[in-house]
Amino acid sequence: MKRSTKNLDVAQRLYRRRRYAQVITLLESQVFLYRNNYRYYYLLGMSCLYTGDYAGAFSYVQRALDIEEDPEGLLGLGAILLRRRQTDQALRTYLDLIDLDPHNRRGQRALQWLRTMEDPDDVLQWFEDRRIQKILPRRPIALPAAFFPVLLATALAVLVAAAFSQGIPQQFFAAPEPRAGSELVRISGHAPDQLIDISASEARFDLTPQEVEALFRRVGDLFQKGRDNLVRKELNRIAASNAAPGIKARAATIRDYLQRPDFSTFQDGFSYTEAARDPRLHDQVYVRWQGRVANLHIGESLITFDLLVGYHTGQVLEGIVPVSLDFAVLLENNAAVEMIALLSVKPDGSFHAQASSIRILSPRETAS
Repeated sequence: MKRSTKNLDVAQRLYRRRRYAQVITLLESQVFLYRNNYRYYYLLGMSCLYTGDYAGAFSYVQRALDIEEDPEGLLGLGAILLRRRQTDQALRTYLDLIDLDPHNRRGQRALQWLRTMEDPDDVLQWFEDRRIQKILPRRPIALPAAFFPVLLATALAVLVAAAFSQGIPQQFFAAPEPRAGSELVRISGHAPDQLIDISASEARFDLTPQEVEALFRRVGDLFQKGRDNLVRKELNRIAASNAAPGIKARAATIRDYLQRPDFSTFQDGFSYTEAARDPRLHDQVYVRWQGRVANLHIGESLITFDLLVGYHTGQVLEGIVPVSLDFAVLLENNAAVEMIALLSVKPDGSFHAQASSIRILSPRETAS
């Protein structure tokens, strides 16, 4: 059966829009599915190159070329080798490119630059001043940001003109529908005895009815703004308070409407220090932590390791957190990584993290 290319098509569109971090997030977990697909490794490798992850770029683009020898892949590999200061291997790569495509102008330009280069360190300047773009595969033209207001204004003008000339149904201009679950964050009109549980004498947060209402208003404001990670924390506060059982049940239901973040949408993170200071308040929140992999174990359907939080620079160890992943990813012990994960708090107050996104950090990101 032919493998689905849906994710690759999405990744191709993201790549054309130069959203390289999103390409990496989307594709890295699909390595087993596309293990023999040139386009998969090319898109992933070139996205790593453009985000500064040269080690990942080398691995993925080299794998792409193992599957299919292609001029664009050779151009990418040549630039990666230059950045790694492997000029001899880069030269051989460009020679192979010219053998494959004798009229490739970018490959010819790269060879000319190499022949006239006096100091191998000069290649670093090619990356600093973006000259390297002239010997990389062509990228889709990115429209300048200033163009979009003009485009939007033009589109609105056409729309208004059409409305007056032909008549557009009034509901066309209606306000967008409220977010699903919005009805759950409104508790106005409740009597005070409906808001608090007077028998909850050992509640961690002893709130008045007015404070329960204010807390729910905050949850509602955050929910409407899409600040879901802060909502999770405030729902923990409600759960640990003397709020009435009905209020707590409503708060628990709100969780079903919260979105899982990725590297392109993550906001409102919590540091390891914040989470460790008050573990219960950070149960079931998402964190975005960097560190190094230790005690890696790769099973048939689960990968587990310990994340040495904060130790990606090799200097400060903030803490050690057990991590599990239920998707495939290329990892090795001591790899410097960044992950987005859902925290779970154990009875003793320690953490377990279920990673939902992970990426390898580039050497630049681990430099102290």
